[in-house]
Amino acid sequence: SFTTGNAEYSKRVVESLRLFSIAVSFASVNSSVSMPCSMSHASIPKERAASLSPPADLVRISVGIEHSADLLEDIEHAFEAAAVVQKAAA
Repeated sequence: SFTTGNAEYSKRVVESLRLFSIAVSFASVNSSVSMPCSMSHASIPKERAASLSPPADLVRISVGIEHSADLLEDIEHAFEAAAVVQKAAA
């Protein structure tokens, strides 16, 4: 898991991944990624969310059986793609 300091940036990173499936469940041989605050923890009532929810920018990855070099390349690409979008929006 990691945080980026910005929930929108985290979302762009997640959406830019090509080898990681966006999924809440980690019970698979395939790599997956999620943003718990907007997925598995989204149903927590707002009055309880501050104490129970993970950070809004938290990205959780689960590594599957794909080749590690391919996964690292995909993650690097996702950060680069998200940075380009962020610079264009600024």
